[in-house]
Amino acid sequence: MHRPFPPRKTLGTQYNLRPATGPVEAQRLQPGDVIVIDDECPVFIVSINRKHGRIRVWGKFIWQTQRELHWKAGTFDYTQRLARALPGEYPDSRRHTR
Repeated sequence: MHRPFPPRKTLGTQYNLRPATGPVEAQRLQPGDVIVIDDECPVFIVSINRKHGRIRVWGKFIWQTQRELHWKAGTFDYTQRLARALPGEYPDSRRHTR
């Protein structure tokens, strides 16, 4: 079972809205990663398209269900640094638990 998160991370919800993160270049992102683009809005990466030195990321907020459609989370330069959740912050993340 995954450890419970302290209230300062969940803000009274059932979701980890303030994951511990580390900066990573956009070119290192993979589907299954969780990135934080805006404060308290973690995005689970569903797919990535790499083209002409830029990366287009599609994802879902961590509170969205699997049935909900994913959306374009952003387009980033390969070297742009983004806040990626550290391993263990999300039990559902494919890259961190399976």
